[in-house]
Amino acid sequence: MPRPRLRDETKPDTAGLLKILWRTLPELWRSSPLLVTLLGLMALIGGVIPAVTLLISKWAVDGVSEVAAGGETNLALLAGAWAGAALLGQLTGVARQVLQGYAADNFTVQTSRRLMDKMNDLPGLEVLEDPRFHDDIQILQMGAPRRPLNLTATILGLLATAVSLLSVAGVLLTVGWWVPLVVVLGMIPLTLTQMRLYELGWSMTIQNTQASRELNYFQKAALNHGYAKEIRLYGLMPYLTHEYTERTLDYQRTMRGVRNKQLIGVLPAQILALAVTAGVFAYAVWQAQLGNLTPGAVVLVIGALSQVRGQLQELADSLGVGSEHLHWFGKYYEFLDAVPSVAVPAEPLPLPQRFDLTLDGVTFGYQGHAPVIENLSLHIPQGQTVAIVGENGAGKSTLVKLLLRFYDPSQGRILLGGAGEQVDLRDVDPQAWRSQVAAVFQDYARFEWDVRQNVLLGQEEDAPRLQYAADASGLTAMLPRLESGMNTRIGQAYGGVDLSGGQWQKLVTARALYRDARVLILDEPTAALDPRSEAEVFRTFAELSRGRTAVLVTHRLGSVRMADRIIVMNAGRITEDGTHEELLAAGGEYAELWALQARQYSESRDWLEREPDPASLLSSD
Repeated sequence: MPRPRLRDETKPDTAGLLKILWRTLPELWRSSPLLVTLLGLMALIGGVIPAVTLLISKWAVDGVSEVAAGGETNLALLAGAWAGAALLGQLTGVARQVLQGYAADNFTVQTSRRLMDKMNDLPGLEVLEDPRFHDDIQILQMGAPRRPLNLTATILGLLATAVSLLSVAGVLLTVGWWVPLVVVLGMIPLTLTQMRLYELGWSMTIQNTQASRELNYFQKAALNHGYAKEIRLYGLMPYLTHEYTERTLDYQRTMRGVRNKQLIGVLPAQILALAVTAGVFAYAVWQAQLGNLTPGAVVLVIGALSQVRGQLQELADSLGVGSEHLHWFGKYYEFLDAVPSVAVPAEPLPLPQRFDLTLDGVTFGYQGHAPVIENLSLHIPQGQTVAIVGENGAGKSTLVKLLLRFYDPSQGRILLGGAGEQVDLRDVDPQAWRSQVAAVFQDYARFEWDVRQNVLLGQEEDAPRLQYAADASGLTAMLPRLESGMNTRIGQAYGGVDLSGGQWQKLVTARALYRDARVLILDEPTAALDPRSEAEVFRTFAELSRGRTAVLVTHRLGSVRMADRIIVMNAGRITEDGTHEELLAAGGEYAELWALQARQYSESRDWLEREPDPASLLSSD
């Protein structure tokens, strides 16, 4: 199955944008049916009012002229009608603004929810770890709070403007059948030019997404608490400031060129539109001098020309801005329609009774790269504790991702179950499988919530189970040192406390234990810990893994003797398989790594015990 792509290098043409609009309108209506219906009605009323006002103004001017000539006209009625139309326009505008805000809020929530639901429907990591994803998801994240709102306003504005343009153009028919046709045709080039320039602006947005993301990264690094120590220690701020400034100036030069092109490109069309307007106005004055038009008709032409020009300008702006919003929704639908490589089967098979894990000729490589794991076969019986060791880059963490079905093998199978009941992991629901697995990763998530939420991770609280997880992980012992115990907020960004590496380790272990899973995985969990904390974690792991299938991934061998079995990986292949004693006796790679790390620990201990003279450490010898 092909890997999903979020980025489509071809831009939608006009037909494509209309398809996107046709898909978006029902979603907008479904988000707030009553509000959208009322807003459409108000847009229609608001669109007709300018034409009605122009006609009333014409009748009023002609009425004044008639009264001046000795005739009779009910000027009070005309004045009242004009005021009533103006008031109705004001009330409609205010009500539309209020209701539009409500409808846009609902549409925004619906759009953001669908993005989050789609993210939940991506069982694997292949999209999230694709570099192209980061540009596209930045566009989606930045646009989600405002694009639905803006598109709602744009669609309703377009409706009102189109109705107003048609009604005002219709009023110009009183001057001559050809007048509205000439006025509209003379302004169409300006409308099309402005739309093309908006297209250019969107194209530059897409092309510069990575550049702007990198630019923002330098600013983030300069202001982020997590980088503060290194920045101050190594005097990094001048470099960050220089890079941010240079990249910003380069980005601004690019965008300045776009803006200049927009300004220059629109001038010829502006001149043509102005010439057409001036010509029609001159014609109306000439006809009035000949007695073919009344003073009211001249006033009508002046007002109508101004309104048509303004409405076409507004129409062009709305179409241009609307096309930009539709481009965003195009990416939104690309994301919603993405078919993941790791997919939920149409008819998932039930989980087997036994949880033996079998890798059968598994090969896997990340997109565009050589295989990380090649033709790997491995059987882990239910209840066995297996340590997978090897140097960095051996493929250990990739193996864990495959076991968790964050990726599917490009070749081979991963089977679950005992003899006679084995099922391919691709044939079971990923969520059903993962509900039976608890894992502690090296790069575990540090949510800036309170301790309780960090353990529960959205699950309902079960007090006895929470107490067990806290006791077994050592979390209970550290709670008295926290101001509010389980309710202590973590993270300085929200006024909470920072936890040490060891404290975090206890918390994420409690998180894993709260699930009470049948399979326990530790993926390099002690990489950032000192040897004493590391030994404590492994002791806890040994106690907790009894009766469970347990997989420990590490490149540090200090505490792997507690495993029933040790697998040595090198360059994506299994090179050794046995107990600690068997592998030492074999004298292979494991024995070599064991001797090397044991010597390092021994030398460190001897060095500390000798307590050397600090001056000797500074000698040139």
